[in-house]
Amino acid sequence: MSTKANSRRSFLLASASGLSATWIAANYTGILAAQDHVSLAAKAGQQPQLTFLSADQAVEIEAMAAQIIPTDESPGAREAHCLHFIDRALATFSKASQPACLQGLQDLQAKTKELYPGAAKFSGLPSDQQIKVLSAIDKTPFFRLIRTHTVLGFFSRPVHGGNAEKVGWKLIGYDDSLNHKPPFGYYDAQELAR
Repeated sequence: MSTKANSRRSFLLASASGLSATWIAANYTGILAAQDHVSLAAKAGQQPQLTFLSADQAVEIEAMAAQIIPTDESPGAREAHCLHFIDRALATFSKASQPACLQGLQDLQAKTKELYPGAAKFSGLPSDQQIKVLSAIDKTPFFRLIRTHTVLGFFSRPVHGGNAEKVGWKLIGYDDSLNHKPPFGYYDAQELAR
């Protein structure tokens, strides 16, 4: 594996480990509602419909997510369908963040116009210009919200709308089969030796 791939894997592992059990517990009901919505769509054989974001807003959010976890030699946020996770999050357990998201989208377009006056919208910029715009807003609550939800969507159980085909789990080598062989850790090896 290349150094670039190792650093990406390390970044994603560090991002995932920052998710706290307290946050999950506090948002558990909404997370279950998001899971139910995505499960129903999957059973019907279709992509989940947008429930909070408009189609135009979704394009902008997906462009941001694609810069946060880009596609390179491995899948990124687009392939993991992080947009569907973000949309459901904003409609359920992160509903209180809706005003910040809507204001953030307006601020994103304003910053895009400020830095690139001829640009129609953020998603239409080339990658290097998108990165420059995101670097200019990376300390804002809006950017932190989208970054957090992108990482959550990349590593969540696929029933929550993200991590399509388990691309996030494959990237970090997570085996969700629960078919583990002992010893699981040094303490198990010691126990088995008795």
